[in-house]
Amino acid sequence: MKKILIIDDDEDIVETMGSLLESEGFAIHSAQTVERGVEMIGEVQPDLILLDIMFPERRAGGFEAAGQIKVRYPQIPVFVLTAINREYAFDFSKEDVRAEEFLNKPVPIAKLVKLINSYI
Repeated sequence: MKKILIIDDDEDIVETMGSLLESEGFAIHSAQTVERGVEMIGEVQPDLILLDIMFPERRAGGFEAAGQIKVRYPQIPVFVLTAINREYAFDFSKEDVRAEEFLNKPVPIAKLVKLINSYI
């Protein structure tokens, strides 16, 4: 069973996305902080990471985490999931983030599953 690590501080997103992905046959692990999420990579050895950008402890902590993850674990695909382009006037694009995919929330589950399956 392929393992996905969701790093997101929004419990509702984690529960909803996690349940939907579990129903598609993935094993789901989650962390609500960037620090714990990065720690869990070594423990869980996920096949793919879904990473939020904004965290209460560091406003754009996901940007930094994506870079750290890609340096330490270049073989693990990282999908950045965010709503900040819609909610805030940040000017950035996929090229600004070290990740395989940059997706705006909410992501339709069929699209997400198709993308995940194309990477793992």
